[in-house]
Amino acid sequence: MPAKEIDLLKEKLISMRQDILQCLQHLDDGWQYLAEKDSEFEEEAQKADLSELYAQLDEREKEEIEAIDHALEKIGSLQYGKCEGCSKQIPLPRLQVLPATRFCLACSAKAEEKERIPPAFP
Repeated sequence: MPAKEIDLLKEKLISMRQDILQCLQHLDDGWQYLAEKDSEFEEEAQKADLSELYAQLDEREKEEIEAIDHALEKIGSLQYGKCEGCSKQIPLPRLQVLPATRFCLACSAKAEEKERIPPAFP
């Protein structure tokens, strides 16, 4: 893969990481608001629902940052763009859409299929 393309993808990854960190800061502000707000019983139920949503978003954002950091490490070790399933080069259009992806389309589909099908019990 040309160095220019890798540099563009690296910039995109860094930008994505900064956006996620800003989003996490907004979530943190939301947590503080929920913690400070005194409310009635109905508002407490809404607060619990929001609290659960924030926790889910927070976990998803952390996973995205980990994936971005992993991709940036691979750029540093000159392994970026290689599928972790089959070791083939991930096509550039896929990397442009999903710069933190670890798998080519075929290996990604296989991994998703394994997650969907429960293991057979003897």
